[in-house]
Amino acid sequence: MAVWKIALQFVTAVAGCFGFAIVFHVGRNEWLVASFGGAVSWAAYLLMLSVSGNDYVAAFVGSAASAFYGEMIARKVRAPATVFTVIAFVPLIPGASLYRAADALMNGHSEEGRRLAVYTLAFAACMSAGVVVTTLILRKMGKVRAGRISG
Repeated sequence: MAVWKIALQFVTAVAGCFGFAIVFHVGRNEWLVASFGGAVSWAAYLLMLSVSGNDYVAAFVGSAASAFYGEMIARKVRAPATVFTVIAFVPLIPGASLYRAADALMNGHSEEGRRLAVYTLAFAACMSAGVVVTTLILRKMGKVRAGRISG
């Protein structure tokens, strides 16, 4: 892929996340930090997609990166991790495939609509799994470091 196309994808990921940072009432001081999470998650997605060639693995890794980024930034700025994680998650949301599934179903192309709906749901499930696994690992590591869990 051309470098300018990748750069454009990062710019639009950050711009889209910037808008969500404003909508979610993130403090003005954290707008750019929250927006940068979109570039992080999109970079992880693109990298894993080029390595594995699998959308589902890339969705898992991209959302895991957004969760990791959200947890780390939240600790740094002393704010809820959910806000930063959700904003970083935005570029990964499979809106186009959801739209195409609904469009196909509404226009009587039930087989194509079902195929796209299954793809969209599986993609979203992989995204959810990435966030859950990463959050659980980070929280477990935090408890181990604090001495609350042995071993």
